[in-house]
Amino acid sequence: MFILSTASLLWYELHHIFALARDAHYDGIDLSLTHGLYDTWDETYLKEIIALTDVPIVSITAPERRVTKELIKKIMKMTDSLGIKLVNFYPPHRLDPHKDWFWEYLAEVQSRYPDIQVSVINAPPKTFLFFIPEYGNARPEVTKKITGNSSMMIAHIDPNSGVDLMKTFALLGNTIRLIYLSDSIDDQHELFLWNGQMPLESLLIKLRDLSYTGIFALKVDPRELEVGTKEKVLERLIQAKQYFEKYFSGKKPRKLEE
Repeated sequence: MFILSTASLLWYELHHIFALARDAHYDGIDLSLTHGLYDTWDETYLKEIIALTDVPIVSITAPERRVTKELIKKIMKMTDSLGIKLVNFYPPHRLDPHKDWFWEYLAEVQSRYPDIQVSVINAPPKTFLFFIPEYGNARPEVTKKITGNSSMMIAHIDPNSGVDLMKTFALLGNTIRLIYLSDSIDDQHELFLWNGQMPLESLLIKLRDLSYTGIFALKVDPRELEVGTKEKVLERLIQAKQYFEKYFSGKKPRKLEE
C-alpha cells in the first residue's frame, strides 16, 4: 500500500491534497496532525473529504512536538471515530515539557485500543554538545518494545551515525507497520526518491522479497514536489508511485498520461 503524507503538501488545503492523491492513484492518506492547522483535527470535515474524494485516511501521525496525555486521548478518540487502524507517535524531544506519556502510558494506550496499532517513529540521532541525545534513550531497539509497533522514517536516519538505513530496518524488524519514504544526502533530508544517496532500491527489493505487508507513505519536503502548479505536483506524485512500483511491486512504469 502506497499512501501520501499530508506533510508532503503542507499548507495546501486538505481537500486539494486528497484530490491529488486520488488523481495520482495513491491508496490513501497519512494524516499529519499539525498544531494550528485546525482542519486536520476536524472529524466532520475529514469525513466529508473522504466521502467526496473516495480516498481513505489509512494512518494518522501525531505532531512531532508539544504532545501531552490529554492530546493523546483526543488523537486516539479521533482515530477510533474515523475507523483508522494505525496511529504514529514521535518520541518526545529532551526539551519538551511533557514526556510522561511516552513509555508506560503509551503502552497502556495500546492496551486500551487493541484494534488500533499504536506505533513509535524512530528518532533522529541528534545530540547536544556532540554526546547528549536530544531524544533521550529512544533507540530503535528500545522504542520498538513499547507497543510492539514501529514506523520507520527514512529522513531520521543518518548513515554517518553508525546506524544506516539497512541496519535501522534490521533493528526494527517485524515491528515495522509504516515506512515514511524519502531520500537524503549529507544534511539534506526529505528529498525526492532518487535525489539522494539512500539505498532505497535495495530496501524496497528486500521488503518485496520478505513479503512485507505494511504501508509506505511518501513524506518529502513540499519543495521536492514543485508545489504551486497542480500539473507539476501531480506529475511528481505519479513519478514517486512509479518508482515505488518498479522496485517493490515489480511493475513496469505507466506513462504519465495514463
